[in-house]
Amino acid sequence: MSNINSSIFKAYDIRGVYPDEINEDAAYKIGQAFVKFLENEGRVGNRQIVVGRDARESSQDLFDALTQGLLSQGADIIDIGEVSTPLFYWAIINQSAAGGIMITASHNPAQFNGFKICASQARSIGLENGLSKIRDLAAGSDFTVGAVVGKATEKNSLSGYIDFVLENFAVKELAPTKVVIDCGNGMAGPEILEIIKKLPWQTEVLYAEPDGRFPNHEANPIKEETLAVLKEKVLSGKADLGVAFDGDGDRVAFLDEKGGLVRGDFITALIAREILKKEPGQKIFYEVRTSKIVPEIVKANGGVPVLGRPGHAPIKEQMRKEDILFGGELSGHYFYKKFGFIENTLFTMLEMARVIYIEQKSLSEIIAPLKKYFVSGEINFKVGEPDKILADIEQKYSGAEIKKIGGLTVIYPDWWFNLRKSNTEPLVRLNMEADSAELLEEKKREVVDLIK
Repeated sequence: MSNINSSIFKAYDIRGVYPDEINEDAAYKIGQAFVKFLENEGRVGNRQIVVGRDARESSQDLFDALTQGLLSQGADIIDIGEVSTPLFYWAIINQSAAGGIMITASHNPAQFNGFKICASQARSIGLENGLSKIRDLAAGSDFTVGAVVGKATEKNSLSGYIDFVLENFAVKELAPTKVVIDCGNGMAGPEILEIIKKLPWQTEVLYAEPDGRFPNHEANPIKEETLAVLKEKVLSGKADLGVAFDGDGDRVAFLDEKGGLVRGDFITALIAREILKKEPGQKIFYEVRTSKIVPEIVKANGGVPVLGRPGHAPIKEQMRKEDILFGGELSGHYFYKKFGFIENTLFTMLEMARVIYIEQKSLSEIIAPLKKYFVSGEINFKVGEPDKILADIEQKYSGAEIKKIGGLTVIYPDWWFNLRKSNTEPLVRLNMEADSAELLEEKKREVVDLIK
């Protein structure tokens, strides 16, 4: 086990190809290391660890090995079965557990698997706040089986979770709505089939059966090519809303009634506007790639916009520290204080349906006023020295307003851009926005030439 593949430890989780990069041996050792990490940090508490998994073909074998590692160090396991990541987070909080591990590779293709690791209150553990320690413990220690071996219990949390999500909605605000939902053969499927029983919607559900081979399409809704069938169903069925989930159910994307993919930052703006009607003066998180329409909407509705870096783990931590009510990430993660500063895609789906009902307009009409600015989309560049690129460009634009949150953000009155390094590759990623299409093209050429 001293040869555990250190490359599987990413910025915010553990992930790799099964069984070449991540396997049962690694899972067993990671389970042991997690318990030792909690002990070293004084976080063990009641020693209960929630363990969930997705439906990938390797997940059961990894579960068996992982839980044996946890049990060998005296942890007690709450096995919640095959679930979504948001349900897993909720279960940690609901059970007041010392922590949890979710076996999933999220939106990655079927040959991948991995672990999302949390401390109590579903606090995500990434490299910056403990995952590096777990990695070193797993790679460098020979653990003996403890004098007291833990016990495992099974718990079905689905109905309790659905009831908890629905507590926040008046059914009359969710009707009448015609919705098509693509579960992508991921872990949102069972939740969707359960929750629509309690909703007054006309609903068509696609690919609800969890299948870790993802036989119909990759469960990654930010790739527009994965939304082809959903788009066709929305158009042919004259639906009000299309909804697509990723493999582990912690990201969600929306199509309007014309089959158009709605940008994630527009979803943030719409939900923030509705939430601020009930709780004015609250803080709303937005990340560095977000259109400036979002902080404008937040301010116009009496909220306080708070800028931060992307990535689910740092977003959650910032929201906790600054007591932020709601936040959204461009990739389809939406975070709520009321759920423990964690993602909840079911709640986001219900909020979007409620927005359509309250506005009494189509979704395309609702988002039309948000399309004030022109965006580049994310452009990736392979470079040899990412740090030097960022330093050179900062010097070039030293007369602008500069923010160093989530990379380098350069701001002028009529255009801005963010340039940041990849966490895993020798890449820099550029996002730009301008007040006109002409200015966008001019400044994009200028910055791209500097990068190259």
